[in-house]
Amino acid sequence: MYIAKLFKIDCCTIDKLVKLITEIQAILVRYGSGCLGGGTIGPTGPQGIQGTQGPAGATGAQGAQGPAGTTGAQGAQGPAGATGAQGATGATGPSGTPLPVTIAAIGNSNPQTISPGTNIQFNQVFELNNLIFNDTSDTLTILETGVYDISFSASTTFPGSSPFGFGISFNGQPPTRNFSTNVIGSAVSFSTIVTLTAGTTISVQPTVNTISIPNTGDTTATLSVFRIY
Repeated sequence: MYIAKLFKIDCCTIDKLVKLITEIQAILVRYGSGCLGGGTIGPTGPQGIQGTQGPAGATGAQGAQGPAGTTGAQGAQGPAGATGAQGATGATGPSGTPLPVTIAAIGNSNPQTISPGTNIQFNQVFELNNLIFNDTSDTLTILETGVYDISFSASTTFPGSSPFGFGISFNGQPPTRNFSTNVIGSAVSFSTIVTLTAGTTISVQPTVNTISIPNTGDTTATLSVFRIY
């Protein structure tokens, strides 16, 4: 209606023009594609050569840390370190229990003549601790097993021929620790160290020939026994 008023054309004429335009469009659609080569689309041509690579993009953000790997094998042992300074001296420990003193010192002041196999007589006791002295048998008895030092000395005269000597008798057996000399009318002495068990008896006997011990007014024979440990 706007066009009719603008160009002063009646409505019937406008309807005819619209139909005519519609028919022209249909003809153009029907035949226009043929004029333009409207056959089926041909196959895709071969791919062209690849173009040059573009510049690298910016580095992306760092990814999250991965899990820890397995523990590696233990390394070789390193060299020893320098020796440290010496520590302070420790406190002194408590004193041990002292061993009881075991000692005997006996003597003789009487004259006597003794033949082999007979015990020398003793009538004096100077020291006696942890041992037993029997003045009837002239023996000392060991009360504790241990190592003992045994010493004997005597002033002698000798009525017969040399040599003469003394020995230690254990449990009344023939002497096994002996001393002898060829010097007549002199003092003799000897000592020995021996391991003894409790209950052992000790005595002194002549080992060669008969021996006389004179009366000097003093001690003429001594026997001492001391436990070392």
